[in-house]
Amino acid sequence: MAAEAGIQPPASKERVRAQSGRIALPSWLIVPGVVATVAALWAWLAWMNSHQGGMASTLDLQVYYDGGKALRSSSHLYTGSYTWVRLPFTYPPFSAMVFAAASFLKFAHVQILMTTGTVLALFTTAWLCWGRLGHRVSVGRFGATLLAGAVALGTEPVQQTLSFGQVNVWLMVIVVADLCLPDRFRGKGVGVGLAAGFKLVPAVFIPYLLLTRRWRAAAVATGTFVLTVVGSFALFPTEARQYWGGLFFDSARMGGVEYVGNQSLHGMIDRALHGGAAVQAVWFVVAGTVAVVGLLLAARQHRRGNEMLAILITGVVGLLASPISWSHHWVWILPALVVGADWAAHGARRLLDARWLVPLAALLLFAAWPRYEGAQTGTLPSGIIWWLPYDNHAEFGWHGPQILQGELYTLVGLAFLAALAVPAVRALRQRRRVASLGSPANGDATV
Repeated sequence: MAAEAGIQPPASKERVRAQSGRIALPSWLIVPGVVATVAALWAWLAWMNSHQGGMASTLDLQVYYDGGKALRSSSHLYTGSYTWVRLPFTYPPFSAMVFAAASFLKFAHVQILMTTGTVLALFTTAWLCWGRLGHRVSVGRFGATLLAGAVALGTEPVQQTLSFGQVNVWLMVIVVADLCLPDRFRGKGVGVGLAAGFKLVPAVFIPYLLLTRRWRAAAVATGTFVLTVVGSFALFPTEARQYWGGLFFDSARMGGVEYVGNQSLHGMIDRALHGGAAVQAVWFVVAGTVAVVGLLLAARQHRRGNEMLAILITGVVGLLASPISWSHHWVWILPALVVGADWAAHGARRLLDARWLVPLAALLLFAAWPRYEGAQTGTLPSGIIWWLPYDNHAEFGWHGPQILQGELYTLVGLAFLAALAVPAVRALRQRRRVASLGSPANGDATV
């Protein structure tokens, strides 16, 4: 009926590729890829060596490491505070179990492993993304991987992740690798379950699997997650009871919700309402709505064959809906840049096409720009969101353009979902119009 009405179903880029065979990226990409990677790694290492206190402190990694040692010695994991900043351990007991094993190593060795592993995981994620977009193994894909990873090294979320010794890139590559597995693979879902057990936010991919009717993968992910919880109760019952007994609800333990670094809907609403009593209720409604709409959009893209885009949408939904999404959680900028570049390359009619403004704008907004931090610290890579007054409730004083700047990551995430929602709504209206034209009440329209 749609064909009779002159309406053709949208052709999925990835489905077309699947039908015609995987394509190879141009081999010449290896040259800019190698040059960009060498330059990015050299710049980062040189900057880090000259700013040990500001870029190589790995403060969060020290918290993980000390928390792992506390778990081994039964020193009250969740009631203690760690490092000279006196920070709490906020992740589930399963993550503490992982770092308890790592704490048998010297901290300096753990630092090297975490930093090296993060960089490798970043480039691995880029490789997986290009592959899921339909590009076969080739020199060109390797070059594109190097180029994407090098560019991502220059973004603020990745710089912050490396500086703090955070786990964000590790969790991202585990989730992406898992979801890139063929649906027939019986172990698909294990990575999502492990990531959710380590840090709750990746659990958003379980309803995504359910909405896309991959029942076995969803069951495997859920079962793996449950095993991490049961295992923590079996081995460390006191800590498990503390965390799962309600501690995981307390987002304030992770830091001030209103702090500029919290680039989530919760943070944006808290800053807008100046921490008023209605924050929790408003956030619950808004985050719930965004989560439902976002996951439906992800399921739609999956049905259209755009699996990598669907994975990215789900990742963004998790960032927006989570009560706390520090700026370094937004390492999903890497898959966004890959998807954006692929979309621009295959839709552009010429080299200088307006489509390229989309990934370029994303890069510029999330870039780590050099910023002078004072005589004692010097110049450090800094994101646009940090160029505002912040801390000690200074965020409540933002006005006009400052609000747009301070809520940058959250607003970009919402704009991304909105850009995908508009054609989805149009397609829905179109289908309804076609259905009404084909209804018996319209007589000859059905002939």
